[in-house]
Amino acid sequence: MTVLEEYQWLVEAELQNTPFAVTPIAGGFTVGFNLADAQWWNVLQLNDVSDSITYTVRVDERRRRFSINDTLRSMSWSAGVNGFVPRLSWSFSVQSGRVRYGRVIMLGTSPGGFEVAFSPDNERARIKEIGEQLGLRPGLGRSAKIGLWTAVGSVAFGAIACGIIAIALAVTGAH
Repeated sequence: MTVLEEYQWLVEAELQNTPFAVTPIAGGFTVGFNLADAQWWNVLQLNDVSDSITYTVRVDERRRRFSINDTLRSMSWSAGVNGFVPRLSWSFSVQSGRVRYGRVIMLGTSPGGFEVAFSPDNERARIKEIGEQLGLRPGLGRSAKIGLWTAVGSVAFGAIACGIIAIALAVTGAH
């Protein structure tokens, strides 16, 4: 069993009895709401969840690293009549990178009377913890790498532009 397969298997075992499904992809796996299971669809619907968080986990077995990229998709729609004016509206947004999803989703109460709930942020922390227990080191996700390279490129571009301006002023003798 490869490290990736073991990682995926451990995450799947940990997320049993939660509304998450683990799906294999090339070089890793995704963890997202299990909308195909009617049990979880009803729970998410009762909690008025109109967004979906997906964690894309990539594993580099050779370098013993893993990364988690969060994708939050939000959707809302409404239809009906407002006074005498019919209306139909729809909106959709996507956030990617490290997304803080502070929502707690209630599953109900246990026989002892305690509330049973879960938070996707806690599930993400558990996915990270499992990777570290396997001896993998966390790395930057795709969105973080894009942001980092954009920042480095912007600083380099600014330094080059300042250098060109300084040379042009020195050559022309302008102060």
